Amino acid sequence: MLRGFIAGIVLTLAVILAAGYFGIVSGRLIPANADAKPGRFEKWAARASLRATLRREVTKTKRPLVETDKNLLAGIKLYGENCAACHGTATGDRSTTNIAKGLYQKPPQLASDGVERDPESVIFWKIKHGIRLTGMPAFSNTLNDTQLWQMTLFLKHMDRLPPNSNRAWHAMKTPSS
Repeated sequence: MLRGFIAGIVLTLAVILAAGYFGIVSGRLIPANADAKPGRFEKWAARASLRATLRREVTKTKRPLVETDKNLLAGIKLYGENCAACHGTATGDRSTTNIAKGLYQKPPQLASDGVERDPESVIFWKIKHGIRLTGMPAFSNTLNDTQLWQMTLFLKHMDRLPPNSNRAWHAMKTPSS
């Protein structure tokens, strides 16, 4: 009797795994097209994986840069060159570019969605390593740590910038797409 019970459990698990496998390879369970609406399982898996990765990999390193106008302005410039096409600018129209509209997952528009409440170490990690299976690239091979920290400083303080930096941020134009 125990042998039949165990065989039933094994068979049930095999059927579930086979159904999942065929659902994935058929493209029905997790479609690959960027304009498809993600399912609950896909959204849950992506969020759970990101949270677990951040808990495991983000260290509480102290930032090596001081929050100065020079560093904030450098961060704003880097943001404009590398991030604004997807994450937007501070312009009043809050318009998203065609690039951002076509991305899956939808990139947050940082002037309104913000990241100021995130710890600096999390912001730095996301810029440096990117986020898998989204449009967020890793900048670890294109920007050095000083540049990454300058962008981190800007993003952390974008809602309360000193006057000179605030003017530069609000003067940034939404990139054409």
